[in-house]
Amino acid sequence: MLILFKVPYLILFDIDGTILRYKEPLSQSLVNYVTNNLFHKSINKSYHPDFSGKTDLMIIHEICDAIECDFNEVLKNLNSIWSNLLEFFKKNTNKYNIIVFPGIYNLLLTIKNDSNYQLGLVTGNFKDNAYLKLSAVDLAHYFPFGAFGSDYEDRNLLPKLAIQRANKYLGKKMFSIDNTIIIGDSLRDIECAKNNKIKVVSVATGPISFELLKTYEPDLIFRDFKNFKLVFKKIKNLFEKNEKNNYSN
Repeated sequence: MLILFKVPYLILFDIDGTILRYKEPLSQSLVNYVTNNLFHKSINKSYHPDFSGKTDLMIIHEICDAIECDFNEVLKNLNSIWSNLLEFFKKNTNKYNIIVFPGIYNLLLTIKNDSNYQLGLVTGNFKDNAYLKLSAVDLAHYFPFGAFGSDYEDRNLLPKLAIQRANKYLGKKMFSIDNTIIIGDSLRDIECAKNNKIKVVSVATGPISFELLKTYEPDLIFRDFKNFKLVFKKIKNLFEKNEKNNYSN
């Protein structure tokens, strides 16, 4: 008799715009801090950063280009830059100035309590900042590993790294692109998932509208996660559908 052992599923969450956001955007003040305090240069006031879905390495690269600073030289001092940026975020991050989106607490708890699912991160944040934000709202414990904006500049390289770390965390090879889903709010989340042939769930709680996200054809899309039970049910159905397709192939 053939016995099929159920393989757990991996759910990789983005952070900003998906799980939480700052009450007041920090993007412009962050740019000013980086240019003035780290690079000791000024930046054109017309420069308005778009951080949606970008890795922190990409953001730093773009700022370097804007102020004509050699990014390759910057890479030599990355540890110092991350330390300085972490101090900036520590001064601007606490439970009072972060909004956790509706349904998130219940959705994460529901997923964690189901032994068939493992949570992880794929985020543009550098690692220490990712956990700083999550810790401020008591969510860090849900995510024991992830891939971060300090690992690679190209977000498309993060999912496979997150899968590797998931397997290392469990001590055996349990996850692949076939039993993984990415959840995010940006167009880059969709691009990143599709580039890696991973299923993707979009949520319109970030700066990108539901209508625009839909045109990029994610596998699932929600306006928000308020109805967390329905969200989890549809995610489970998506995994099971993908599993059946793999068996039929």
